[in-house]
Amino acid sequence: MKHILLVDDVSTNLKCIELILRDKYKVTMAKSGARALECLNAMIPDLVLLDICMKDMDGYEVIERMKDNPKTADIPVIFLTADSGQSSEEKGLALGAADFIRKPFEPQDLLDRIDVIWEMEE
Repeated sequence: MKHILLVDDVSTNLKCIELILRDKYKVTMAKSGARALECLNAMIPDLVLLDICMKDMDGYEVIERMKDNPKTADIPVIFLTADSGQSSEEKGLALGAADFIRKPFEPQDLLDRIDVIWEMEE
């Protein structure tokens, strides 16, 4: 079973997304960017779903630290955000994100995009 690290500082978002994923994937949840980096030191997931707007450390800083670490540099990241600005998507993709999904989203759309990432990895 593929393993996804889900990072969001809003508990409701974590619970809702985990409900979408849990039948197909092993899911580990982190409620902050700092906690996500701790998790990444302890295990290597197959994919990271990463919120951009978080209080302690935003998703951009998390992905930059991931890309600087050879152990985590190749883990695909999908950004999840409520930010509707085009510049946030451009910045996320420029930092190495594999995809960018705006909240709110349809559950099937999230699952389909994750499947595309797996197909590209193979």
